[in-house]
Amino acid sequence: MNVSCILRSSLRSFAVVFLSVAVVHAQVDRTRVDESVSRPGGLTIGESMSESALGLDEQNAFAPPSPGDSDIGQQLILKETPKSRPFRAYADTFGYWTNNAANTSVGELDDWFWGARVGVGWQPRIAKKLFLDLDVHQQMFRYDRYGALDFESLDVDAGLVYVEPRLANTIFFTQFNFNRITNDDFGEALMNSVSVRAGAQKTFIIDRRNSLQLSVMGDWDISNDLDELRRHEYIGDVTWRFKIMRDLVFAVNYRYTWFNYLDVDRGDSLNIVGATLTWSPRKWLDLYAISSFSFNNSSIDAFDYETASLGGGLGVKIKF
Repeated sequence: MNVSCILRSSLRSFAVVFLSVAVVHAQVDRTRVDESVSRPGGLTIGESMSESALGLDEQNAFAPPSPGDSDIGQQLILKETPKSRPFRAYADTFGYWTNNAANTSVGELDDWFWGARVGVGWQPRIAKKLFLDLDVHQQMFRYDRYGALDFESLDVDAGLVYVEPRLANTIFFTQFNFNRITNDDFGEALMNSVSVRAGAQKTFIIDRRNSLQLSVMGDWDISNDLDELRRHEYIGDVTWRFKIMRDLVFAVNYRYTWFNYLDVDRGDSLNIVGATLTWSPRKWLDLYAISSFSFNNSSIDAFDYETASLGGGLGVKIKF
C-alpha cells in the first residue's frame, strides 16, 4: 500500500471518528428524539386520553351506506354500553430510518433505529364523567451505527380526565408527569424531570369515513436536574382520519410546539407533519406505517434542524 492510500484511509477513519463524536455531543436532549415517532392515536395525547380508552370510540358510529340514504338520511348505530374495563396494558415495537439521527443543524448523519414501548394503566370512573388516570410506560431506543445515542425513557403519569357532554364530549385533562432518561442499559441516569400538564381534546365526526381531532396542551416543568433543559411547552395538534375500510385507517397529522427554555436564552418553534396508515385486523392489534418530516427553528442557530423519518411498527393493547 503506497503513502497516498494510507493517507486516504487515515483521513476516512478520522472523519468517521470525528462525526461520531459530533453526533454524541450534538444529541444532548434525548427527550426530543421521539417527537417525530408518532403513534396511531396521534402525536399529542397519549394512550390514556384516547377516545377508545374512555369509551367514546366512534369507529362504528355510522351504518353502512344504503340506496335509501337519500330519503331517510345517514343512520347511526345504537350500541349497548360496553362493560367498564379500567385496566389497560399496551406494548409496541417499531423501526425507523432517519436522515438526521442527532437532530443537528450541520453534518446530518442518517441511521436506522428501533425501539420498543410497554405500559400499563388504570382509569377508574370516580364520578359520572370524571376519571382518575394512572399510567406507567417504559421506552427503549437503539441505533444501528451510532450506539452512543442509545437511551431509555421511563414515564409515570397521574392525573384526572373529564368528559364534558355539553361540549360534545370534549375531553379535558390534567396530570403530573415524572420522566427519567437513562443509558447504558437502564443504568446511568441522564435526566430526571417532573412536570404538570393540562389540555383538551375534541374529535369531530364529519361522516362515516372522515373525522377530525383537535388537541391543545401545555406542559410546564416543575423541576429538572439539567438546568439547560428546563422548559415549558405549548402544543397544538390536528389530525384528519379517513377510514379506507373498517380496519384500515389513513391519517394525516400536523403538530406545532413552542419550547420556552427557562434557564437559558432560548426559544424553539417545532413543526411536525406526518402520515400514518394503520391496519387493525383485531381490536387488540395494530400494524402501522409512518412517515414524518420535522423542522425546528431556534433562537440559537446551532439548534435549527430538519429531520425526515420513515418506518413502521406493531402494537398490541388490551383492556380488562
